[in-house]
Amino acid sequence: MNVGILSSFYPEIQGGAETSLALLLEGLRALSLDPIILTLSKPQPNVDYRTIPIGHFADVPKRLKLLGLPGLNSILSNRLIKILSENRIDILHVNDTWSLRGASKAAEPLKIPLVLSYHNNLNIPYSSYGIPYPFSSLLDARERGTLNVAKKSSMVLATSNYIARRLVSAGLSPTSVKPIYIGGAIKDWGSLPIQAEDRPIRVLSVGVIQYHKGIQNLLLAVRTLATDNVPLEVVIAGAGPYLHKLLDLARDFGVANQTRFTGWVDAQELTELYDWCDTTVVPTLTPEPFGRVAVEAMSRGRPVIGTNHGGLAEIIEDNETGYLVPPGSPTAIADRLLLFRNHPNLLAEMGKRALARCKAVFDQRLIAKQVLEVYDYLSSSSWKSAPRPAAENQ
Repeated sequence: MNVGILSSFYPEIQGGAETSLALLLEGLRALSLDPIILTLSKPQPNVDYRTIPIGHFADVPKRLKLLGLPGLNSILSNRLIKILSENRIDILHVNDTWSLRGASKAAEPLKIPLVLSYHNNLNIPYSSYGIPYPFSSLLDARERGTLNVAKKSSMVLATSNYIARRLVSAGLSPTSVKPIYIGGAIKDWGSLPIQAEDRPIRVLSVGVIQYHKGIQNLLLAVRTLATDNVPLEVVIAGAGPYLHKLLDLARDFGVANQTRFTGWVDAQELTELYDWCDTTVVPTLTPEPFGRVAVEAMSRGRPVIGTNHGGLAEIIEDNETGYLVPPGSPTAIADRLLLFRNHPNLLAEMGKRALARCKAVFDQRLIAKQVLEVYDYLSSSSWKSAPRPAAENQ
């Protein structure tokens, strides 16, 4: 079985979808499958997989790739048909939606099963993420078109049950949507936090610094606790357009001394921060399609405080592996941090359960095995002879 995995940005860009792909590739290799990586990105050194750059797409600006201009889709499909034929690809797995149109146009005439990893949210206006008009409107329109193309996929791997339900509600056939926590594969495990009885509680927040990530509510929670003389040390890791506003807010709230902004950090630094903290807070205002930060923190034995919607509601078991709080509620965040302060034994107890949950649900080998089972099914005679859902013929 020859599998080709198409990625618009791997290995050049390491966002959530690309990080997930890197871990999936390791897991598949451990199961004796070596996919060919087809990429629209620039070749990178030290990538230990067979990678085929597609034409001159690496020189196309990222914004044009995101918008998916029709001319680019046609060029991509023509070049993909040639590459898929020459390399005798049996299954084409598209790692993101940005290249889906071109991939679908290439797979259809070759009668190759098409698998799509669906990492993004859907039917939430892009203006909610702070993207200005007219780009937000263009991306909204692009998503509507993408969903129509996704209906033609042989199988869509939804990164959470939340996304699977939304895909089916958007018109995809339930038989062609399979939830796999493909964004949450973890290969390394940490140790439990040390009880914080004689020092401040150490709090970490990680992610792109945008308004919808809700970090301003964490700062408000810190202000509430500081007013009551509750000692905290807070680190906010990440970069983004809202960073300068958050720096101003930290000063305005009087919590600049307790709060450190690191900017972007590499994977090793991020692991060290997870190991440094007692708990990680994910205060996002919009539903996360998955919530990789929560899984990363839990894999290091850290309980997580996260908002009770989207994928986070599946990852965090309330009162067991952390706490779920209402979106936009700094008071609820402050209350949960105070619980950790007053009952430091909860950190180790919840951290232990969080680590066990990660090993049972998000282990890299488990995720890769589930994806491989999808490949095997699509290669089987039973799938080839099965009637296609009506949605696929649209």
